[in-house]
Amino acid sequence: MEFAPVEYQAAHKALNDARRSMGKADYEDARVSIEYALQHARRAASLTEEGKARLKQQEAKKAILAEQARQAERIKAQNKKAETKQEKKQSAEKPAAKPAPEPEPKPKPRIELVNEYSVGEGETLWTISAQPQVYGEGLLWPLLYQANRDQIKDPRQIFPGQILGIRRDMTNEELEEARQRARESDIFPVSGATPQGQ
Repeated sequence: MEFAPVEYQAAHKALNDARRSMGKADYEDARVSIEYALQHARRAASLTEEGKARLKQQEAKKAILAEQARQAERIKAQNKKAETKQEKKQSAEKPAAKPAPEPEPKPKPRIELVNEYSVGEGETLWTISAQPQVYGEGLLWPLLYQANRDQIKDPRQIFPGQILGIRRDMTNEELEEARQRARESDIFPVSGATPQGQ
């Protein structure tokens, strides 16, 4: 429920509609409502699986980082112990020398965001939107489609060499609206379009 509240609520509402239709003996309407509920339930299940997978990845990363931190502390303690022994030995022979300064940590590489993107072979709006330098999230593909309607007639058909403009001025509401449109669209079904992006 926490990963796909909108889909679960839609499925629940459709099931209630089906119950009401069954009570009125309107079996056709009940059948349609049940199919609608099933569609939303499948999407909700897919989104939940994705959410759980993301949580597992995050937990695994946290565990790796924690282990790396523990190893770094152990190495630091060992180095400190070795330095102390060395200092004691040197102080017996001559005045202690200043310890060498620790090297500064290297900065993490920054991902440069782009304002234009050249379509490559086999790419889709979903895979482009999932690129870190674009939006880093496949569900935001409707933003690419909207910004490039002058050259994209069908979101399923983009061609190598096309130069797509990338919007950067979206509000949080616009981002959420784009995600919702992507979830409700059958152009790139959420359950089958996630290998390259989320």
